[in-house]
Amino acid sequence: MQLDKETEMGLLRKLAFLACISFIARTNATCTVEFKDVIILILSQSDGYHAAHAVQMKNSIQDQADTLDKEPPQVVLSHELNIQGSWTIIPMLTYLSDQFPHGKWFFFCLENTVIRLQKLLNVFEKFCSSKNIWIGHILYDHQPTIIHHFSDNKKFKYPNLESGIGMTITLLNSLAKEIRDGKEPEQDFSIDAPYEFAKFILTNKAAKLIHMHRLCVVSAENCATYPRFFHSCSSHIAPKDVYFAVKTCAKYHVSRISVVKKTWAKYKLNIGYFSDAADKNLPEAYVVPNTTTGHCAKTYAILQEASKILKKQNFKWLVIVDDDTILSVSRLLDLLTCYNPESSLAIGERYGYRIWKRGYQYLTGGAGIVLSAPLVHELVSSDSCECPFATIPDDMYLFGHCLQHHGQIVHFSMFHQAQPGDYPNAYLTQEPISFHRFWNFDPEAIYNDWFAAADQHLPLAHLSHSEL
Repeated sequence: MQLDKETEMGLLRKLAFLACISFIARTNATCTVEFKDVIILILSQSDGYHAAHAVQMKNSIQDQADTLDKEPPQVVLSHELNIQGSWTIIPMLTYLSDQFPHGKWFFFCLENTVIRLQKLLNVFEKFCSSKNIWIGHILYDHQPTIIHHFSDNKKFKYPNLESGIGMTITLLNSLAKEIRDGKEPEQDFSIDAPYEFAKFILTNKAAKLIHMHRLCVVSAENCATYPRFFHSCSSHIAPKDVYFAVKTCAKYHVSRISVVKKTWAKYKLNIGYFSDAADKNLPEAYVVPNTTTGHCAKTYAILQEASKILKKQNFKWLVIVDDDTILSVSRLLDLLTCYNPESSLAIGERYGYRIWKRGYQYLTGGAGIVLSAPLVHELVSSDSCECPFATIPDDMYLFGHCLQHHGQIVHFSMFHQAQPGDYPNAYLTQEPISFHRFWNFDPEAIYNDWFAAADQHLPLAHLSHSEL
């Protein structure tokens, strides 16, 4: 049967209309998001304090969904996955792609990220999960920084992990495919996970990070997420329970130790200076072997001597710092209220070495490293922790390789391996515990600006005229 031209055109218009309706329906299906379509990844740690906060966060998300009578998001605690390097995010992508094929959005955050679930869902609904999209609170470097290998690309944008990172299933699946095809990250060191994650995404998918102001760095009424500030877990622990070991050498007794004594070490503390030479102006000095690089033999000697001191004086914690580390004693003591000194713990800033090649995580020395007394005794009594050669990097070997078999590494973001100027202002909204290096900065000014007010209630030590 032949149709007249007018009837044929009418049918074509109807078909076009139905196709348009079908397209809109399919598009809306990928843009509509329910709580059950979201997978929340909490980058958690297995020690008691951090694991408890991760569980508390998971329960809060469940409670919010229950209040709204909605099926809740699926919440994953990364430390329960037993995936090496999960804190760098990338090693988890293939697992997530396989495990949650029907999800629409993935949200990566820390256990101190506060999530307002309905507001977060409203953010996701602005985008379609069928596209390669990721969102976050954008950070960028104001100057080349050592933690980003002195890259001079000031336009490069990366997310603030404490505010959270959202990613569509489409982008996650395509990144997982890149990994399966052998396009894993090639760098040896993992230093700043969100920065390196952003580089991985840009290199493999050219997907630009979208800034979302509702993923906040400080709490406000319209925030979908924001970081919860740290609060001590109990009353202030006493300085008498902590021993500070400052790693130095003779050539820095005047230029560095004098600064240490004018700043954080001017208070009444248990402190020793571990150097390669005795100094009448430094009566608290212990002589240990010096190494020009790596310092493993030197730091191991410090651990041996400190183990004796801890046992004799019944100290609960050992803090090892460089002679160009600036810190707040008060904030450090507050932090230690949250950890059990009878457990074998090492606390500081975590880096990674060859995470993709059966490497390991370690605590970087310049930020300061806190060791519980039982762990100190365990390290020096173990044959497996003796330095294979004197100049191997001390933090990588003693507080990384060795800690794979002894104790537990705990990362805390308030420790900093670099100077304040090496970090975006928004990253430093959490009150820092430490900074490192005196290059091109006035360390006394850094102490006064960042730490002096927090420490001012501490009693001052008596300083004799003969001391530095």
